[in-house]
Amino acid sequence: MKKLIALILLLLMMNCHSQQKNKLLANNPKVKTGIEYFLGNWKFVEKNYNDGAEKKIYTLHECMKLYTWKFERINDEIYLTKNYFTGKDCSMKSSSGKILVKIDENSISYTDVDLFRNEKYKIISHNKFVIIYSDILNGKVREIEDVYERQ
Repeated sequence: MKKLIALILLLLMMNCHSQQKNKLLANNPKVKTGIEYFLGNWKFVEKNYNDGAEKKIYTLHECMKLYTWKFERINDEIYLTKNYFTGKDCSMKSSSGKILVKIDENSISYTDVDLFRNEKYKIISHNKFVIIYSDILNGKVREIEDVYERQ
């Protein structure tokens, strides 16, 4: 019986903590929401993935550390430009060009080349967010979080 009560109290405390965190993000004037939050330059800083119940960090290649996303407003529409670097010394730069995006409560939608993308996101702080998706990594389908930080 004591274990059951302790478990219930633990669950209630966890629920209250997550509500407080969400409330802090929502009521903090420094943390913008929606479209205004994303405007500006973002640098790719980390790739995390789940391996069973364990969360692991994927080691980024040097060129990946230079990836950036830029969101800008042009005539009341939001555009995303993705910049990538490749090559032995990361000197070859590729750019997506300006891509029209739609930003919803929890996703960013756009067409990149001929592929429609609907990327789920989660805001971590006023200067960090993650893009959440599934992909094959190390031979297994995994949930991956790409972390971007405001420049």
